[in-house]
Amino acid sequence: MNILRIVYDWPDENTITEGLAPAPYELSVAQAQLGNKIFVLCGNLNGKNLKAKRYKYEIFNGKITVFNLPRALTKLGPFFTTSVCVPFYYFYLKRNFKIDIVHNHGHLGVWFLVYKFLFGLFDRTPVIGHYHNTAKGREAAIIAQGQKVPALAANIEYPIHKFSDFLMTKVAKQLMVVSANLGEELVKYYHVPKEKITLLESSVDTNRFIPNGSKINFGFEEGSIIIGNGGRLSKRKNIDMLINAMMHLPLNYKLILWGTWDEELKHKMTNLISSKNMWDRVKYMGSINYFNVDKYYRSVDLFVLPSSYEGLPKVVMEALACGCKVLASGFTIQNSIPNLSLMDATGLSATILANNITDAMSKPEDDQKTHQILETHYSWKSKAELLEKIYNKYI
Repeated sequence: MNILRIVYDWPDENTITEGLAPAPYELSVAQAQLGNKIFVLCGNLNGKNLKAKRYKYEIFNGKITVFNLPRALTKLGPFFTTSVCVPFYYFYLKRNFKIDIVHNHGHLGVWFLVYKFLFGLFDRTPVIGHYHNTAKGREAAIIAQGQKVPALAANIEYPIHKFSDFLMTKVAKQLMVVSANLGEELVKYYHVPKEKITLLESSVDTNRFIPNGSKINFGFEEGSIIIGNGGRLSKRKNIDMLINAMMHLPLNYKLILWGTWDEELKHKMTNLISSKNMWDRVKYMGSINYFNVDKYYRSVDLFVLPSSYEGLPKVVMEALACGCKVLASGFTIQNSIPNLSLMDATGLSATILANNITDAMSKPEDDQKTHQILETHYSWKSKAELLEKIYNKYI
């Protein structure tokens, strides 16, 4: 079948990507391996492909065609650039290729969803909605943390995101959520019937993310216990708390960070690390390309994600697949995994986090059972096969 995927961003050799983008990429690869043709409309966050005039390219012997749309505006989101282009590309693809189904991820397709909401009786191409977060759920988590949504986001991005979430509940035949708590948010905030919601948890490429392979030498002394965190280094993910927790841990505990900082937080943490003379214990490795990040997971002993709010983070699945223990918060998971320790984000502090870190390190590993669970329940092949059955109900 021909699948149109609408997604915020897309990882390739020109894109250093944090966030959700690799998940739809891996899902598309798995769907292509089942014999499908996938057309991707993506936002090209860093703009490098557009600057190189690379507006379209094919991968996997032409089974996946990627269209690079204009990037989002800083602090305003994709609503006045990328999203505006989506309906026009849809009309083009629908006319020139037989699009069997549209799989829309999040709020990038908001203006396409408006079109389907208004003209769905005439255009019967089925739509599947995919939630990696909800605007109302994320806003509630920010407020619960005692933070304020930035003014531009509160007045422009979040209202449109909420509108998009609402439209997707009305337009889509079925709604995919990456974690059970997201399904609960759809029921609570958008009054979606439970039978319309399907859990499709984030998964991992179990052929590439494996325990054996290249590692990084971070230059720490022998006997160090290395904690890692990578992706978006932000307040929502409590990176400041993680750095503060280092002061409550033995000196042989070290911290490796990689990814993209929120600039204000980076300034504060740089000053903190300097004032506490911790540069011999904390290292920042910069932004890492998705296709090289497995080396970093293999090189740390414990991946720690003390997040206030998540869907099901792909970084957690990737770290586990690489043989790394994980300590995390902010989400629920359907299957219990031996090497994964979950903690409650409510009331979390640097001291409590430090205690949780030592507890997680003391727990025995079960790499064999962890790998077995990941292969059975969290491989992209299994998710693609589940989606195939769902698609076929509506095509």
